[in-house]
Amino acid sequence: MAHFTVDTHLFRELGELLVGRDSTALVELIKNAYDADATEVTVSGEGLDSPETGKIIITDNGVGMTPPEFEDGFLRIASRMRTEGNRRSRKYERRFTGAKGVGRLAAHKLARHMEVYSIPDPGASKKDTRAVSASIDWDKIEALKTLDEVEKADAVSVTGEARPKDAASGTIIELTKLRRKWSPEERARFFWEVETFSPPEELISFPESAVDHPLLLKKVRVQDSKKKDPGFSTKLTGDFDVGEEYWQALVNASSWVIEIEASAKEGKVSYAVTPTKSRSRNRELGKADQYRCRIPYPSQGAGLSFQARILVREGSGGFNKNQRAWVGRASGVRVFMEGFRVLPYGEAGDDWLMIDADYTKRQRKLRFLEEFGDLSQDGVEDQDVGLNMLRKEAYFGAAFLTLELAPTLRMLVNREGFVPDAALDTLRKFVRIGIDLSVRHRASQNLPNREARRTRRDASQGSGTEQSVSRSQLRQAVAEAVTKAANYAEEAKQVAASGDITAAAKLIEKASAALGKGSESNERLISERSIMQILAAVGLQMASFVHEINGLLGMANSLENAVDEIRKYKQLSAEVREMLGRLHASLGDLRRVVERQASYLVDITSPDARRRRSRQKLAERFSAATNLIIPAAARRQIKIENDIPDDIKSPPMFPAETILVLSNLLTNAIKAAGQHGRIRATGESSDSKGTVLRVQNTGVEVDLAEGEKWFRPFESTTTEVDPILGQGMGMGLPIARNILEEYGATIRFAKPSRGFSTCIEIVFP
Repeated sequence: MAHFTVDTHLFRELGELLVGRDSTALVELIKNAYDADATEVTVSGEGLDSPETGKIIITDNGVGMTPPEFEDGFLRIASRMRTEGNRRSRKYERRFTGAKGVGRLAAHKLARHMEVYSIPDPGASKKDTRAVSASIDWDKIEALKTLDEVEKADAVSVTGEARPKDAASGTIIELTKLRRKWSPEERARFFWEVETFSPPEELISFPESAVDHPLLLKKVRVQDSKKKDPGFSTKLTGDFDVGEEYWQALVNASSWVIEIEASAKEGKVSYAVTPTKSRSRNRELGKADQYRCRIPYPSQGAGLSFQARILVREGSGGFNKNQRAWVGRASGVRVFMEGFRVLPYGEAGDDWLMIDADYTKRQRKLRFLEEFGDLSQDGVEDQDVGLNMLRKEAYFGAAFLTLELAPTLRMLVNREGFVPDAALDTLRKFVRIGIDLSVRHRASQNLPNREARRTRRDASQGSGTEQSVSRSQLRQAVAEAVTKAANYAEEAKQVAASGDITAAAKLIEKASAALGKGSESNERLISERSIMQILAAVGLQMASFVHEINGLLGMANSLENAVDEIRKYKQLSAEVREMLGRLHASLGDLRRVVERQASYLVDITSPDARRRRSRQKLAERFSAATNLIIPAAARRQIKIENDIPDDIKSPPMFPAETILVLSNLLTNAIKAAGQHGRIRATGESSDSKGTVLRVQNTGVEVDLAEGEKWFRPFESTTTEVDPILGQGMGMGLPIARNILEEYGATIRFAKPSRGFSTCIEIVFP
């Protein structure tokens, strides 16, 4: 009868396919120790320059194996032991890192002969407590034609022995008759890959003594284990001893720490960029602040959750000769799955995050932040921020994955890298956003000091060129923002005409966000004269945009009325009538969105708003500003209370200026108030104090001792990104102060009333 046979060369063929390099093979054997609940594994190399006499020994203190387990798990090709059940280890319930029986192939790749001695742990639910002593001679196996002949040969030997009394459980694997001789260059590369297969402790638990701000992640989640796991460590000895590590020196020399926590379950991705004490001690750059941000988890995020910690070095000094060589090898952002490194991510020739690609192109924008609108403009003008990008060698860190939280990432068959699909793209995108955020924040923190030095230099040279050039750039930025807003409006009109109401509403919101960005400006370019020039420029260039908005408003009204008439037809079925009802409601929502935006634009761009000063009723102006942010407040279920007396008025001001001041205060309050928050505006007037306006909110508290900091450009307390409000450049308060100071008014953070966390107080003379 015909039957299948398997050639003994199967091991060689599969080994070349599933185990890419020697270091990968050794790491696979170490993973076996981890899966066996070992807390420590020792890897020793002896005489690696002599294949015939050299050996590699892997010793662990795991639960060990019995003879039947060795036969079923190691000798059975494509064993189901790792793929059945809950795929967790017996003692600590660790998630298995192996699944395809790569261990035997790894042993075959490294050596021609293998010996195994294993003592089982009787407490690990084992009925058979015998120790196993086994040997495999790969040369003898490959001398045979088929695997059917192996059983009759002496190529494989497995015997059971009485368990030594009081002996600790564990396994010893000894590989002899090595496949090849190791040259010094090959050994150096091999040793480095083996050394970096597990993450350094400094990345897992970053020393809090190295920073002045609380970290986002106290301890990184490295492995997925259900029970209390004492951890897993690897010791390299003999020819594998690579000597001293320099991670602590690297921590001391780093300037910033990037932290990322992506949670598909919670629907958010959190970022933190924290200065180290080394950066804070830099007298030339001055004090630096921490930056935090959260973005919604995207619908196309492939269900991927992970944590990451990356160190950033801004300088190149601080190391001796040996340390510099080590730093060159340690740079890059690696990837670890269940605590084991996934090659080739982070290697010298690997640019999986496209950092060097963008650095070489000298792109002025940070392309991984562009889709977040205001998020990409916190700190430096948009056209320049990308020039602050550092090379890949400036980043040292890792992304930490577990099999449970990253189920969509699939390993390539040779165990080197993941399948290039949507899951890998998501991982790359989330990590690059964190790096780009650090670029932007570094630029924002370094800018004031650079500008101060530039101002001193220009003053000493009697130069006024810098100011005139910057004003020209600012006017160009405003024009570009208005053009972008007008394009969004035109696109929204076309989309609305096609019947896609939801998409049209989103485009209107984008147009509004573009206008918001155009109205913000850099404080060093704002003067008493330039603020009015900017407002006038916005007003003149907004004519076409206001026309488009009004056209959309008319179209929305017509569509809403038409659908209402159609609903009256008696021939319609109940199902169609219900669908038309939903469409009519959506059209009503669109119309109200357009009405709010149109009303706001009229308030800030009409000729009267910019040509004639008058005493503004603050309660009325506050209500007008409130109309703009109603959708954002409703989503957060924030209550806005306008308790400003009707007779409270400002000094003679332009209506547009009053709206800009109050809308900036309201958007900041909305972002800070939190879910189910509360905002309250009050006012009073007296001969002694003048007119006092107070806007208070619940949620995030501002330290009054640091209140003045938030009136500097590019400083922002906001961590949430809102599709309408954006995250902000930190320009709202500086703009408000510049406008108010023209009228002798003051603005500051004040002590809030009971029940509120933050208060902004404006005093008009």
